[in-house]
Amino acid sequence: MPARKLIVLSCGHTTLDLELVLTGHPDPSVVRHLMPCTHTAGPDGKIAHPIYAYVIQHDSAQILVDTGMSDSFSKDWKNNFYKEAMVYDPGPDGLFTQRLAQIDMKPADFTDLIVTHLHTDHAGNVPMFAKGDTRILVHEDELRGCVTEKGGLLRDDLLTLWGVTSPQGFTRKDFACLLPDRATTVFGDQEIYRGVWTVSLPGHTWGTMGVAVNLPHSGWILMASDHIYLSASYGDPFMGNLLNQDPRRWAHSALKVRRLVEKYRMRVLPGHDSKIIVPDPTSEKGFVLHDVGSAYD
Repeated sequence: MPARKLIVLSCGHTTLDLELVLTGHPDPSVVRHLMPCTHTAGPDGKIAHPIYAYVIQHDSAQILVDTGMSDSFSKDWKNNFYKEAMVYDPGPDGLFTQRLAQIDMKPADFTDLIVTHLHTDHAGNVPMFAKGDTRILVHEDELRGCVTEKGGLLRDDLLTLWGVTSPQGFTRKDFACLLPDRATTVFGDQEIYRGVWTVSLPGHTWGTMGVAVNLPHSGWILMASDHIYLSASYGDPFMGNLLNQDPRRWAHSALKVRRLVEKYRMRVLPGHDSKIIVPDPTSEKGFVLHDVGSAYD
């Protein structure tokens, strides 16, 4: 049977420079809904950058997508650059563990965890799942990239350049628990349960994945993770950012997302936005933005 429900867990937010996440966009007002930060272009422009995890309730499985930030985030970094560039605020009850408790779930309840990529705002709580029996799925290119760039006996944690050679964004403790053989690695697009697909969308990182789920009433929804970073990233043209490791591969993945939307009329949940992208052939852009709901069925 197909998936029955998608639950959205909003796990606080970080404050991030607009130019990092929407590089060169001519209209900074497109992120005005990401309050309470300012919206002028340039180094003073900040946005409130929501952090998400998702629960897919399926007749055959309980599936978690991403794990949000660890509550030990502030002391996990070896260098202050990232902590200062991306200040995390979970609010009074927005930690990932608190969000799970609010829906009466715990790590042992999940049959599967899909990690869309291993940046710490998506993989911060992976270690608590590695201790149990949950199957942990990660793209093989993502795990290989992390081990190669940041997981070696020698590694340069002080390198602060954003891009393909940068270790910023990754914390070794988030993925070391998967080595040598705790992760189930995937590649390409794979249907892991009926109506639930991992979707390969490289470019933001080595092996960024989205997750597509087909729901009884809502139809197809793509959790695009950071490939579609904000709702303003999606469009014609797509808008990249300085956080993408490989802009060329990211662009190819962007066109793949557009084709998926056209073929399946997929709604798209960006990685860090309070809006969901809804196809609408009657609108000028071909889509409209709605507020992200707490659940879809």
